[in-house]
Amino acid sequence: MIERPSLPLIARSYLKIALSSFGGGLSAWTQQIVVEEQRWIDDREFLSGLALSRMLPGPTMVNFAVFLGSRLRGFPGVVAALAGLLAVPFIGAVLLAMLYFEYQHIPQVQPALAGMAAAAAGMSIGMGVKMLMRRAGNLIELLIVAAAFILIGIMRVPLLVSLLFLVPCALLLIRGETK
Repeated sequence: MIERPSLPLIARSYLKIALSSFGGGLSAWTQQIVVEEQRWIDDREFLSGLALSRMLPGPTMVNFAVFLGSRLRGFPGVVAALAGLLAVPFIGAVLLAMLYFEYQHIPQVQPALAGMAAAAAGMSIGMGVKMLMRRAGNLIELLIVAAAFILIGIMRVPLLVSLLFLVPCALLLIRGETK
């Protein structure tokens, strides 16, 4: 990690994440900004924080903002990250909900929402492929990714159940690698 970022920079970065991810793709934008642009953490710490955030109750990226804000500046960093992440989108969500309920009967509204959902899914897949390509030389990590994809993506095993299987397997594989 480089020098401690200022609280306004943390808030602005999370505001940028929130505004960039209109329609979804929040984790992809977060990775782009906090790892690639700001270089506050590396890919490995991002994935660790993201995994931890997904295991906790509540919205994953709110949990991640707490994780990263705390990592960067403690409690004031948490407040800055959450303020940047939630303030404008909260106002936007209220306004969009009001518009949706007013205009939901228009035929073009549902296809537009489906298109936004598809774009968000594509961004998440793109982030996963990009992160996977960076780690392509590590066979153990590729095996864990493949197992997670099969369990969650194909077999539809719930995340928590998958983690109860994958975490011990990953620890055993990593332990064997370090011997």
